[in-house]
Amino acid sequence: MKKKTLLVLFTVLTVSVSSFAQSTAYTPWQVNFTGGYAAPGGKGTKAGIALQFEPQFHITDNFTAGIRFGGALTAKFALNAAGDEVGDASIAVVSSYLATGDYYFQKQAGAKFRPFAGIGLGYASAAGVSSTEVTQTGEAQAKNGFGAMVRAGFDVSHFRFNLEYDVNPKTGRISNNYFGINLGFYIGGGAKK
Repeated sequence: MKKKTLLVLFTVLTVSVSSFAQSTAYTPWQVNFTGGYAAPGGKGTKAGIALQFEPQFHITDNFTAGIRFGGALTAKFALNAAGDEVGDASIAVVSSYLATGDYYFQKQAGAKFRPFAGIGLGYASAAGVSSTEVTQTGEAQAKNGFGAMVRAGFDVSHFRFNLEYDVNPKTGRISNNYFGINLGFYIGGGAKK
């Protein structure tokens, strides 16, 4: 239900904004496909992968609004000097649906290199499994709730690079927040000829 509400809100916002303003230097629609490394917070050896799909609308030459569908798989383990697992371990799967906005700092309309900063707010769900050295047992939990993201990066031609920090619901003792380094491409959104 929340997914449908968020999608309807995005559609209404996009249609109403597009009737008042539109970029003069860039094609109106852009669809981003990005993926990369996701590092969960906390101590230990960390690894993860994140993937995102994000349609965006160029409201002006410097501002886009969009909705991001994303997911991440992260793992965190404590290792000793010999490489043996010690202490707590956790694995989490996170998905999010965020309304996003990016502000582009380029000085010249139609520029190929476009640095940006952006935010996203919306809905996220997380499922995680954690174990402790003391109990040697696993504990699985899932939770839905508020999700948020801040990012900064750049577009060059039709390629995209960004650094981001994602805030997601906590499951049990597992913090599902993560830092991401993403690389990808986009379709549409280029400079008008």
